[in-house]
Amino acid sequence: MLLILAGALGTAVLVLRAGNQVAAVQISDRVPAGEGISDSDVEQVMMPKDSDVPYIRWDQRSQLGDFYATTDLVPGSVLVPEMIQEGKGLKEGQTVVGVTMEAAQMPGGLVDGARVDAYYVGDSPTTGDSGDSGTGSSGSVAAGEVLAEGVKVQSISRGDEGTVTSGTVTVNLLVDKAQAGPLVAAASEKEIGLTLVSSGS
Repeated sequence: MLLILAGALGTAVLVLRAGNQVAAVQISDRVPAGEGISDSDVEQVMMPKDSDVPYIRWDQRSQLGDFYATTDLVPGSVLVPEMIQEGKGLKEGQTVVGVTMEAAQMPGGLVDGARVDAYYVGDSPTTGDSGDSGTGSSGSVAAGEVLAEGVKVQSISRGDEGTVTSGTVTVNLLVDKAQAGPLVAAASEKEIGLTLVSSGS
């Protein structure tokens, strides 16, 4: 009789716990920034109903086909709105380069969809993998030279403590693959400066 009562109590606890949880979307396969999200990229995970995480509910997953990833989505990540953006994603020949900088270094008015020029601000010349970077046939770039002109800001990702005026910020730039080499090389050393061209998309 005690075993039966214990079993019934355990079942009741499980039911109560299930009632306090909501099915959410979790990433199961890596999705690179700029690419769409398919059903095979996600799985269901249970989250507390009163969680502070603004997760995307499992019953909303059918809408993900209209969105693309604004940052690299890694397996085990619970999907939240800041990770995705509505649109078609990357076109053929395009890629996304993340430029990390201090928020205080960002141009004023920089928002998603803005257009910027990217400059190399390092002390020594840098080279990229691409020989057709738009900055010379050799791909070598000197300090102060333009790495990319009029490129679109796809999204702005802020760290845990990042705000509009403080913390570390990653500006994701939508560029042609031919421009990516020098940008990636300079971005890896945090030697890129951005100037605002226009605030619109």
